Amino acid sequence: MTVSLDEFAALCGVTPETMRSHLKTAPVDADWMRVRGRPGVGYQIEAKGALAWYRTRKTAGASGPDDIRRRQLEEWRLQMLGDVGSDEGLNLTGRQRYEEYKAGEAEMDFLEKKGLLCRADEIEGAMMNAVIELRRQLQAIGPTIRKKFDLGREVEAGIETLIAERLMAFVTKIGVPADADAG
Repeated sequence: MTVSLDEFAALCGVTPETMRSHLKTAPVDADWMRVRGRPGVGYQIEAKGALAWYRTRKTAGASGPDDIRRRQLEEWRLQMLGDVGSDEGLNLTGRQRYEEYKAGEAEMDFLEKKGLLCRADEIEGAMMNAVIELRRQLQAIGPTIRKKFDLGREVEAGIETLIAERLMAFVTKIGVPADADAG
């Protein structure tokens, strides 16, 4: 049975434009290609042989436009996400991706309302202010002890050094920038 380009594209489930680009990669001497299309002359394709070629081309991983685009998208995904992305989402439609995103967003809202999740920006300012206030109060301990027990300045300096070291270890551990309280 001989079919046109549009009919062959419909059989393969692609648009005629996509099929036209696939047919450009077809062997020149393919026996299933009765007449190769050109301006003013349409394609005449023997359906059975062409379908067999299309299926083998698709499974052989030929470098058609779709495969090139797919490889480019995979490369971009690796550049953006590294190897942490799941392959599961690659075959989703736009609507399915949108629904997955909305479901994830709803899950985050639910966990936040239950108190199992909090937004970092909501507590970051309070945490930084608490660390700055703690540092101010701890740095006042050295002079207070020196005056209360009538000790020398070297004892005060030793106490201040120990407090500063321990405070810096604490600040580093919780991840507050060291110069956050410089202003």
